[in-house]
Amino acid sequence: MTDLVVGADIGGTSTRVGVADLGGGILSLATGGPGNPNSVGVAESAAQISAVVDSALATVAGTVVAVVIGLAGGSRAATDKSFLRHALPEHLAVRPVLVSDVTVAFCSATPATAGYAVVAGTGAVAGHVVDDELVEQRDGWGWLLGDDGSGFWLGRAAVRATLHTLQRELPLGALQRAVLVAAEASDYAGLLQNCYRATPTWVAQFAPLVTVHAERDPVAAAIADQAADLLAEAVLSLDPVPDEPIVLGGSVLTTSGPVSRGFRTRIAARLPNTLLRSTSGVIGALWIGTRARVLNEPAVHARLVATAEGLL
Repeated sequence: MTDLVVGADIGGTSTRVGVADLGGGILSLATGGPGNPNSVGVAESAAQISAVVDSALATVAGTVVAVVIGLAGGSRAATDKSFLRHALPEHLAVRPVLVSDVTVAFCSATPATAGYAVVAGTGAVAGHVVDDELVEQRDGWGWLLGDDGSGFWLGRAAVRATLHTLQRELPLGALQRAVLVAAEASDYAGLLQNCYRATPTWVAQFAPLVTVHAERDPVAAAIADQAADLLAEAVLSLDPVPDEPIVLGGSVLTTSGPVSRGFRTRIAARLPNTLLRSTSGVIGALWIGTRARVLNEPAVHARLVATAEGLL
């Protein structure tokens, strides 16, 4: 039977799992809901991952020889025995390898064994990856203590700017009016109540409004500029080695917009490093799994990227 590798990218927005053969051909992809154990809890995370892995394997025949799961590096799931037991369907006898979300983002964009990655999606984290290990990290502290420049940070900044203006009874700008509409609120009290009635990361949904209005709204532009500053500083504080690539991951940095453009401009002004774009941490997780079996074959990485284009 065909030897198979399972790769999972676990985020605060979705759980994505891919299955590939050892030649780098991606055979299936399945997606589920949020699975980050820091957000949904270890038990719910394990259940979500197991269900999506089962779905990804449902249409593929073969023997699973490796499972790699990329998730937030600070998660207690990495040492939780219950998580390790329940994160995979019972019919799989393979012990999963847990790596950082920074690691799978980095490995998704390059077969290089060392370099840097900065991921800004719902959360934000930057780090230095060497031989699939996250050897140094910046931020990644979660919504309560960090994630500076992330989608959550952008959304919260947009809401805060709106609350400031409403509380002072000043004229609303385009961003602030858009926040009220999206939040289904008409005034200060309504916006505040709706935010606290929702889950903490609910405010991340307002991040795209900053992108949409940054060109003409000075409040949105200032928020985007500050996010770019924070993300660039996270990378610069790692003191990157010039000949190692920097991989950009997460929707805030991989989608064209004021934050991604501002970040690239700031990095280019300070560093000579090549900037690469991560498409999906699933590719990185699959690459780590296949590389353990077929050594470091760049052609396998290239095929993973190529076959992913029709699925991701």
